[in-house]
Amino acid sequence: MPSFLSSLRHPLSTPTRRLVLANFLLVVCFTATYFVGLIGCATYQLGAGAFEVSALVVLVNVTLVVGGALAGVVTDRIGPRRTLVASLAGFALIGVFALLMPLNYPMLAVASALEGLADGFCGTTVSAYPRFLTNRPRELKRLNSLCGTSVSVAVIVGPLVGGAVTALSTNQVCFATIPVALLLAAVLVWATPEALDAMGEQHRDNQQGEKAAASGGFWHQLAEGFRVTFSHGTLRTLFLIYFLGFFAYGAFDSLESLFYRDVLRVGGDWMGWLSACAGVGATAGSLLVVRVPTKRLTLGTLSALLLVTGLGSMIYVGTANVGVAILGQLVTGLGFGAMRPVKDTILQRSCDISYVGRVTAVMNAGTNSAGTLPLLVAPLVANVLGVQGTLFAASAIVAALALAFLLIAHNGEKNAARETVAGSLSSNDC
Repeated sequence: MPSFLSSLRHPLSTPTRRLVLANFLLVVCFTATYFVGLIGCATYQLGAGAFEVSALVVLVNVTLVVGGALAGVVTDRIGPRRTLVASLAGFALIGVFALLMPLNYPMLAVASALEGLADGFCGTTVSAYPRFLTNRPRELKRLNSLCGTSVSVAVIVGPLVGGAVTALSTNQVCFATIPVALLLAAVLVWATPEALDAMGEQHRDNQQGEKAAASGGFWHQLAEGFRVTFSHGTLRTLFLIYFLGFFAYGAFDSLESLFYRDVLRVGGDWMGWLSACAGVGATAGSLLVVRVPTKRLTLGTLSALLLVTGLGSMIYVGTANVGVAILGQLVTGLGFGAMRPVKDTILQRSCDISYVGRVTAVMNAGTNSAGTLPLLVAPLVANVLGVQGTLFAASAIVAALALAFLLIAHNGEKNAARETVAGSLSSNDC
């Protein structure tokens, strides 16, 4: 009881609490302004069609990749604290611009590109941050799970805020959340320095040597992130699960708002309400990871969770009934919420800390770029299959890919077990 009361008196007394809250504020802003704000403005205020919405999402995805790649190198050079504080402050300024700009398609495109760049920078840095605070496996799992939970709760709160603001005013007013929340997040991050005992002497020496690196060194360091990712078996498979697993989900970014408008026949505020349902499921999923033994956080578990998201998405878009869509969002959110901390923990325990920022950037680049080609193709497919048919087919592809990865991971674990047994028998014979 005393420790509980103490935590109430000092709710931001630990680095974990400050990072979790900062992560929460970041995702609230993005979820309130990306889907409800950017896409909502295009669909409901400007009357845009599938191609126009797709173009905006392509801009966001491309700039997310660019921002994440830049953040990965900078994080490994100067540490996540200064990197994240600067990017949060820049994101706040972008929010002011998006709120005050005249609403037309070219200006919305500029806002989309800038928001993608800023979120890519912030998202990559905050994903890498836990490894700079601890190197203990159980603590790392717990911190990643709590950060994942903050994301999941933000996925509830952000769309609810966006939906409420839209119901009272317009989609564009959602951008007011950005400067208010992110300046507070920047203060929290500045009060959360890296833990020296978690970083290690070698990494601190590398940071000091890289601070004055020339511009040519930047591209070399970026390439090193790709080299480390694809030369390590676990990291390479982790990248493929996310890249191929999220490939089909690109169709959702360009067609989901049209599914709401033309199939479910609901208003723009429902973009917030249904997204919040996904956040409820995601919160349960991320909290569930805390209960999972660290040794069970494997590629097989990640593949099973991807399968849950695919099946949930099939339920979500399979009918024109809002009640069924709510159920589908809950199931899909459950899978997504658990996937994030599992992925981050696998990455951070498989990678040397000197490369965590860059490898995280590579993973995020794979996830964000995976949806680009479907964005370009989905409107054409929708002309043949319809919006609902295209989204259902995309969901089925995700489920099929997840099942394939699950079988591969299961076979790999069986082979590893056989090799262990064989090695044990050989030792006994000797």
